[in-house]
Amino acid sequence: MTNLVVCFSLNRLKLISLSTNKLWQQLNSIFEQHKLWLKNQGGERIQLGNTDLSNLALQDVDLRCANLIRTDFSGADLSGANMNEANITYANFSHANLNNTSFRDADLRNANMSHAQMLNVDLLRADLFRTDFSNAQVSDSAFKRIDTGNTIIELRDPTRQCLSAN
Repeated sequence: MTNLVVCFSLNRLKLISLSTNKLWQQLNSIFEQHKLWLKNQGGERIQLGNTDLSNLALQDVDLRCANLIRTDFSGADLSGANMNEANITYANFSHANLNNTSFRDADLRNANMSHAQMLNVDLLRADLFRTDFSNAQVSDSAFKRIDTGNTIIELRDPTRQCLSAN
């Protein structure tokens, strides 16, 4: 069985085909390099744009300040993850487990959160412009923690047309 994985290089991370064991070895190496970068001890910031990480078990992963543009997390278990200040625009979190995940100050513009489990999620100051929460299980407290000074959230029936045909 092979999977696609993001491999660490000096300037970028790129996809190659690896066995499942190699996948986890490479991901662990990437996460360790990111931890060092966060502590200003060398390492490298995670750049996982356009990467397929769907259906992976990534509980409690630290992705603060990571670049995750267009990353596919569909069906993944990211419960307890820290994604504060991450760039997650256009990412796909459909059907993902995001319970107890923190997205403080994250850029989630145009992200797909449909059908996601989002209990006890922290969205404080997150940019949610055009984020799709359709059919997501979102706890009411998640929206109470949003800085409404710069954010407009309107939940509506997704089957209702925006413009009248009259």
